[in-house]
Amino acid sequence: MLTLKQLKHLMAIHQYGSIHRAAEALYITQPALTRSLGNLEEALGVRLFDRSKSGMQATEFYLKIRDRCAHLLLEVEELEREAGLYRNLESGKLSVGIGRASRELVLRTVLPRFVKHHPHIQVRIHEGGAEELAYGLTTGSYDLVIAGLGSYRHVEGLVWQALQDLKISLITRKGHPLAQQQAPPFTDLLNFPLMSATELAPSHPLYQRLPEFAKLKASVLCSDFHVLKQITLETDAVMVAPERQFHAELAEGDLVTLDIDGWELVAELCAIELAGRSRSPAAQRFIGLCQELLPTQASVPVQGLVS
Repeated sequence: MLTLKQLKHLMAIHQYGSIHRAAEALYITQPALTRSLGNLEEALGVRLFDRSKSGMQATEFYLKIRDRCAHLLLEVEELEREAGLYRNLESGKLSVGIGRASRELVLRTVLPRFVKHHPHIQVRIHEGGAEELAYGLTTGSYDLVIAGLGSYRHVEGLVWQALQDLKISLITRKGHPLAQQQAPPFTDLLNFPLMSATELAPSHPLYQRLPEFAKLKASVLCSDFHVLKQITLETDAVMVAPERQFHAELAEGDLVTLDIDGWELVAELCAIELAGRSRSPAAQRFIGLCQELLPTQASVPVQGLVS
């Protein structure tokens, strides 16, 4: 009979490509893993992996059943997760993916309050780009992702809840050559280094509205806004960032926004989740704090399906 343990063994062998590495990842001995695979192949009457000096090569039959095996394991993990949520609502774990551009704003504002109110919940924060975070959602690794919605619109099977609209501007130091001009053309940006906390996914709507943006390649990618601010103040680099992040510096005049012809970008900061997955109490509380502490332009949160 096929067991869940054997399914996990199969997936690990395929992922790591060898009995040795898979056994280490599973914290079992190599003979035990070899025996598990042999018993399963004998029970099914079909070979699942071809052995060679270069490692374990998946057979055609295994490749046919791989996705179904992964789906079964994911369903079992979700059942175990829901049972855990039902057993204990005040402890447990919360895994949150954070977009690089919104990392500092969300963590500095929301995380301290969450930990204060829920000290027994283990929180894991994972910073990443859109592709990495979307993969984490679809595989069940993250309970939710807090990020701008634009780069996730093309990912099927996700739902979102609006938190705040963030105006994204082109920011420079006072006295920057472009800051002396009245509405300089977009192409003038090509003459200066560009900095950003993250890269936009190729499917982002901005590329459709402003195709010239594809010509701009960031010279510096860094999610530490303090570092980006320092570079902006000391060089002629242009920073792409939320205005709210530098409200004080903009108000004092140390930094200025550029009035570039055609530039208009608003990041829809959202809590993004896997459709059909039960929201844990911890995730609900984290999202609730985001709604409370991140002022939103809309009086009623909007929910929708990312497609």
